[in-house]
Amino acid sequence: MVKKMWILSFFVIIFSCMSTKNDYGMVRFKQSRFSIKPNNNQNYIQHIDTTVFYMAVHSKEFIKEYKLENFKNGIKFYGNGKVGHFKGIDFNNAASFNPKKATMGYYNYDGENFYVEYIYEIPGGTHKLAKSEIILRKSSTDTLIVKSFKSATSAEKITKYARMKIPVEALNYKVDW
Repeated sequence: MVKKMWILSFFVIIFSCMSTKNDYGMVRFKQSRFSIKPNNNQNYIQHIDTTVFYMAVHSKEFIKEYKLENFKNGIKFYGNGKVGHFKGIDFNNAASFNPKKATMGYYNYDGENFYVEYIYEIPGGTHKLAKSEIILRKSSTDTLIVKSFKSATSAEKITKYARMKIPVEALNYKVDW
């Protein structure tokens, strides 16, 4: 009986850690793998806009060093506390805003603090839960300032995101997480 319990426990643990991949090879996890719960506070609209794309703004030195002249990345917020992190966006192609191509994430605004979490694939076939905080500012809604927390695999950093309009067709996509 004890042996059967160990076997059953082993399978429960293994299957609870599994993820799936979508048509674009992006990993999708159950919401339970995140430490924050999806947003349910409707006042989030005072700080973010779900109809735009927030493009990362980097220094000229950073762009030159990493050869990112034509590489655009950033974040897109959706309803129900979901957010996607996109890489290689083409503003002339609405299909590049398909959330199935994004790293999945969740956001939560509790009335005072605004947190965002993603799960990224890292070398070695593992995944990293990355948590950030949006620094709330009343003076500007055209930009977001996001502070990524320090972890075992990355340093604390602050990234500025500029609000960019996207093609209207890009608003028709539905998230797959």
